[in-house]
Amino acid sequence: MTQISPAMILECLFKVFHRELTEDTDIFEAGVDSLVVLRVRALIKQQTGVKVPGHVFFEGRTPARIAEKAGALNVGG
Repeated sequence: MTQISPAMILECLFKVFHRELTEDTDIFEAGVDSLVVLRVRALIKQQTGVKVPGHVFFEGRTPARIAEKAGALNVGG
C-alpha cells in the first residue's frame, strides 16, 4: 500500500492550486474549492492508485488531517 502523506497532499495541492500551504492550513479557508479537491484527488489516484473520497477533504480540512483520514480508510488494502 502506498502511504498518503501530508507532503503528498501539499505537493498535489501546489500543482493544482499554485499556492504554498502548510500541513495545518485549513485548505478551504485558503481558498480551495470543490474543483481543486476533484483535481487533487485525481492526481493522488494517478500517483498512488488510491482513490481518496471527497468527504475526506471536507472532513479533514488540513493536509495533515486529510492524510490521516485517507490512511485510516486504506488500512488493510
